Amino acid sequence: MFYLLLCILSSTGVLITFKLLDRHSINNFSAIIINYITASIAGFFLAGGDVSAASQLGIFPVMLMLGMGTLFIVMFHFLGRSTQTAGVAITSVAAKMSVIIPILVSVLIDSNDKLNIIRTIGIITALFAVVLIVIPPKRGTIKPIKRTYLPLIIFLGIGTVDASVKLAQHFFVTNELNPIFNAIVFSMACLVGLAILPFNKPAINDFKRIKTWLLGSILGLANFGSMYFMVAALNHTNSLGKTMEGSILFGINNLGVVLAGTIVGLALFGERPSKTNYAGIALSVLAIAILMKS
Repeated sequence: MFYLLLCILSSTGVLITFKLLDRHSINNFSAIIINYITASIAGFFLAGGDVSAASQLGIFPVMLMLGMGTLFIVMFHFLGRSTQTAGVAITSVAAKMSVIIPILVSVLIDSNDKLNIIRTIGIITALFAVVLIVIPPKRGTIKPIKRTYLPLIIFLGIGTVDASVKLAQHFFVTNELNPIFNAIVFSMACLVGLAILPFNKPAINDFKRIKTWLLGSILGLANFGSMYFMVAALNHTNSLGKTMEGSILFGINNLGVVLAGTIVGLALFGERPSKTNYAGIALSVLAIAILMKS
């Protein structure tokens, strides 16, 4: 549970940092690149610079890490946009309700993870919750189309990211390989970002600001922690030598981030979701609670 708690705190830290980027008018893309530089360094540091284990991986792990690196930077961009446009609470719930995607993947690839009636009810409840969450308020300066499509993109994209983490953990990422695995994935994301950077002049200019490097680095440490501690939690065995089922672990993690994101949005940033959004948030908590008990 310790690793899971650290994962929840790290994921919430990502959302908070994105909100701070907006408050300080920092270019998202420049901060995202710095974030991946920082996350890569953290991974190589924990691995002690030893990449020998990674050199023995086959074609599937390499292709998976390449895909993850590309998807990470794309989704991080949309995560930042959604956090700043739709708010921390709604974005965190949309991201964490995507738990149904890694749950289904876990059930398909892990013989110890079974899909029963209760979990099916939880997944259906989750889908209803997402619909309620993305319905925009009738008033406000935020355009309805942005309130709608960005959280939906987050739902599908983050779900795919989490499913990829489960695939990697299940097939080849041991505790020993965890640091270098993170370092490689984040390095690939960084390379993709650097390849795109020349086409984004505002981001290039923003590298001159100290705040950009500071918040970008904080974002990187939080981002690294969210994936590193998730893999560590999935690999952790209890006193009986058993690991927690992926669907249960993903459910607990998502519930924690949903609650933390909502509290942060209300307490620190004065966000006020509509009554419909509140209903979706409440329903999402119920859905994840059902998944936890299944």
